[in-house]
Amino acid sequence: MSITDNAIAVADAKHRVLARGWNTWDTRSVLRHVHLPDGLALSLGFAALDKLVWLEQAQFGRQTAGRTPGTKLTSTDKTLPIANTIEVLPGIRAYDGSYTSLEVNLRGARYRVETAANGEDWMALVTPLQDEPWTRVLTVHVGFVWNRPGHAMRDSERRITAQAPERTAAVHAIGETIEEPNLPAMTPYLALRLSGPVAVCVGQSLSLAEVRRRIGAARATVEQLHASYGALKDGHEAMQSSLAWNIIYEPKHRRVLCTVARDWNCLRGGYAVFCWDTFFTSWMIAQDNPALGYACMLEAFRELIDDAFVSNVVQGTGRQARDRSQPPVGAMCVLGMYRNRPDAEALAAAWGPLLAWNRWWHRARRNPRGSLSLGSNPFKPRAGDPAEFVQPNTAAGAALEALDNSPMYDQAPFDETTHLMQIEDVGLNALYVADCEALAEIGTILGHGDEAAKLRERAKEYGARLQELWHAEQGIYLNRRLDTGAWSTRHSPTSFYPLYAGVATPAQAEELVRKHLLNPEEYAGEWMIPAAPRNDPTFSEQLYMRGRIWPPLNFLVYLGLKRYGQDEARKRVVEKSLALLTRAWREHRVAPENFSAIDGSGGLGAHTHPLLTWSGLLAFISMIEDGRVTAPLGRLMQKAE
Repeated sequence: MSITDNAIAVADAKHRVLARGWNTWDTRSVLRHVHLPDGLALSLGFAALDKLVWLEQAQFGRQTAGRTPGTKLTSTDKTLPIANTIEVLPGIRAYDGSYTSLEVNLRGARYRVETAANGEDWMALVTPLQDEPWTRVLTVHVGFVWNRPGHAMRDSERRITAQAPERTAAVHAIGETIEEPNLPAMTPYLALRLSGPVAVCVGQSLSLAEVRRRIGAARATVEQLHASYGALKDGHEAMQSSLAWNIIYEPKHRRVLCTVARDWNCLRGGYAVFCWDTFFTSWMIAQDNPALGYACMLEAFRELIDDAFVSNVVQGTGRQARDRSQPPVGAMCVLGMYRNRPDAEALAAAWGPLLAWNRWWHRARRNPRGSLSLGSNPFKPRAGDPAEFVQPNTAAGAALEALDNSPMYDQAPFDETTHLMQIEDVGLNALYVADCEALAEIGTILGHGDEAAKLRERAKEYGARLQELWHAEQGIYLNRRLDTGAWSTRHSPTSFYPLYAGVATPAQAEELVRKHLLNPEEYAGEWMIPAAPRNDPTFSEQLYMRGRIWPPLNFLVYLGLKRYGQDEARKRVVEKSLALLTRAWREHRVAPENFSAIDGSGGLGAHTHPLLTWSGLLAFISMIEDGRVTAPLGRLMQKAE
């Protein structure tokens, strides 16, 4: 019997309720709507024949289209009369798929796609956003996904009938249908000329006016939810959109997942469950959809490694990062979910895996000084993934347990015998102290008083070790080498995590914030908080953890500032975090993985995904700030005395 059995059973019960009806369940295209449980799928596609563009497998983002085939070798000195990009932009939507919206830009041919669903019925409205004389086509491909039984047949120019084992569904085209036999398709499809708005319905055939009315009503419901957040409307809109668009159905385990990014799943065999991402996103989802949030949270434990720890990543190819975990924020997020949207059954189901994970850190990452270090253990490859051969038992693998390519880890020695990076890590130790405290709170709620007492003692033990990493002369917590005892002068926002852990004295907190966080030569500025200080030699690279702004780092620093009553710094982080997200969403329809600390941009270049779930943390900060969300360690989140 596994300690995850209860968590999986509770999750599966939730999935049986959640995994029903129409939604963008298939991770491979945001234009594919699937009905569960039968797997009937409608894939919308676009053909702009004048621009030589065919789009059917669509993901969010922008890509360069390049020159058209007829102009690649000749006329290269001429500017083509078409745009050069293909772009798919997310719009607002509901978690349950009752309403979705997005925009498609095919070299300048722009369309709005809206859908609405209610029970077995589904409809789409596609609206051209400019008038042009050239032939544009909407295709509606009908079939069944995930090898579910069923078949589809085109029985008229306006209708396809789909037959599943337990139901028959009619797919109707509303608009001018045309014959385009050369379009790429392997299943029956309808083709509609996009000279004006067109619609598609599953169920009864409706008029275009009725489709508009029903979709308008579905849109209004979503807009009302966003409006209920008042001044945080745009932030909530960006947060929910980034989360809801990344919700998929994973057929192997018959479950609903909120993954970090749909296209990342495609690169990993259908799904990828990342560790700390899952806990952050589940907490945010639970604010408006508790059942979905708890179901997604419990999925962090389905592939618990050796009944001991949550892996950095597990994926559809069978690969599991068995050598390492990721920052221990699970107990904090689960406690936050429970304090705001209580689910006693799910809390009890999470207790065993969370406790095992907490114990694993103490057992597997404790160094000779009695504090924690990042690590990466050796293991025999199980899936044949190249990462299984090059990452385990290396410094690079250990860095992936925290902040990837942070300059803090440049030239950091790694002990292949202990499997530990030879650094006492401020951030890891602080997060572990907070994990012990949050897990103790959960234990108290569940009646596990003895375990709660042990966890509080462990928090004190590691808190004392963490205090030894205070550098009095520089007024900051610094990493320290295990092999030489030398201080590391490279730091990051993790140096502020001891505030979140409640370890710093009020005087230390004041000095830390004044000398460093509010110092424009380090972390302060128009766009903050950079993952490496502005005076670090790598800051100008703006490459991943080398100087860019990361939502989880802002979030954890904010919680520490709130705990210590650092009002000026706290308000600055609140305002600047929200501004980053809302600016990106309003101007570019992105909710980025990370942002430039130089100009605040994000989501439009390399190493910054345009729609990653944890971007919503930048708005979630404001929801805690204005009291809509209760901070997880409620009694500790007060000004320290």
